[in-house]
Amino acid sequence: MPETPTEVPAPTAVRLAPEAFAFQDCGQVYLCAELEVPADHNDPGAGTITLELGMLPATDPDSRIGALLVNPGGPGGGFEGFLSGGAGLSGRLLARFDVVGWNPRGVSASLYPDCDDEAANLQVIGALSDTPENEAVISEVARQTAEACLAGLNGRADLISTVQTVHDMDLIRQALGEEQISFLGYSYGTVLGQFYADRYGTNARAVVIDGVLDASLTHEDVLVEQIRGFARVIDEVFDSCLQDAACPIVGNPRSAYLQLLASVEANPLLDALGNVLVGPGEVQLALVIVTYLPAERWWLFYEAFAQAWEGDGQRMHDLAQRYLGAADLGSFFSISCTDGGRMSEDDLDRLIERMVEEAGEFGRAAAAEARMCVYWPDTETRPNEPIRAPDAASVLVVGNRGDNATPYEWAVSVAESLETGVLLTYNGTGHTSYGLHQCVDDVVDAYLIDLSVPSGDIECG
Repeated sequence: MPETPTEVPAPTAVRLAPEAFAFQDCGQVYLCAELEVPADHNDPGAGTITLELGMLPATDPDSRIGALLVNPGGPGGGFEGFLSGGAGLSGRLLARFDVVGWNPRGVSASLYPDCDDEAANLQVIGALSDTPENEAVISEVARQTAEACLAGLNGRADLISTVQTVHDMDLIRQALGEEQISFLGYSYGTVLGQFYADRYGTNARAVVIDGVLDASLTHEDVLVEQIRGFARVIDEVFDSCLQDAACPIVGNPRSAYLQLLASVEANPLLDALGNVLVGPGEVQLALVIVTYLPAERWWLFYEAFAQAWEGDGQRMHDLAQRYLGAADLGSFFSISCTDGGRMSEDDLDRLIERMVEEAGEFGRAAAAEARMCVYWPDTETRPNEPIRAPDAASVLVVGNRGDNATPYEWAVSVAESLETGVLLTYNGTGHTSYGLHQCVDDVVDAYLIDLSVPSGDIECG
């Protein structure tokens, strides 16, 4: 473990000072603004790009503490829907902070791959059964998706990296006129929080990361360990149904699931106009999306499954669309490939083999993101080393023992690596923890508002 912060390119020495800007009414529950930042923080002469921002002003301005920068995850998550729902924050936080979200580079505005439809199609197609013919189809769709994403980026894939975005975060702080800024990030947003604490620790008043991704892992290891987490929760979804007499899935749920996959691949479920509602991709994505939810909401999949079994695919289709619409998959895949680097065919074969070992055909289907990286250019990848952030104040690391996408073990390892990391454990289910249990909310709110942090690790639930 290094004793100094991870080495990365220094922030641009001759950097454009952020233009004075103001948030304005844009007809939404939040205010809107744009901020011009260097296109490449390693090359001051490379021009600028424009970031889109939103703000929920503190509801109690007389008690305002400062600005709280938030990120919903992804990569590919934007601020619009997130801030429209109050960023999932308690009334206490909304009262005391100007809550600021932004669309990171690669998500929208002037540096955007604009290939969400192609990426979504790749995600669905990737669930086809493992035959040479299907493999050829999936590989071709992956190539076409990469080409569409790269065309949208106009050859500037290097510029959508996480490291570039972290430098943008400090320019947002400067533009807001804040000496220090607080940060709350979920899922992929925890990577932004870790890197910001490491590179700009003295500028961070408080950092909370919830649903933690271990930034020391390679792209391949992230995908393998993540699919292990998904497989574990999927087993729990099926076991819960098996043990519940009210579950509408008849017989062994896992066997029935495999039968449905085979059935809808041979004969997809159609709507009244003859359009495909449900094929194997939709069945898998419907199952995946409920693993993000607390256990008490897994019935959504059970009921959709039972209806699909009887030939009505609408609810299964709707669940799959919730997954496809959760983040811009074109942005997700593009940023992931830029951060992780181009994969060779041998790299991909090894990855798929490892993922199949962890989760069978589900693991193979989940490799869709990585398939696109075979056709990605060489980029400056994200560093993969433990992050220590020695200059940062306490970093509150929130881990959910039942998390699907960011296994709890990642929160433990990140909290141990950070010099000022404090681990908050939620003994629950679902992805991330804030908003799922009052104890978690109380600890997070107390830290962000009063900088009151537990003296040691703490458990909730």
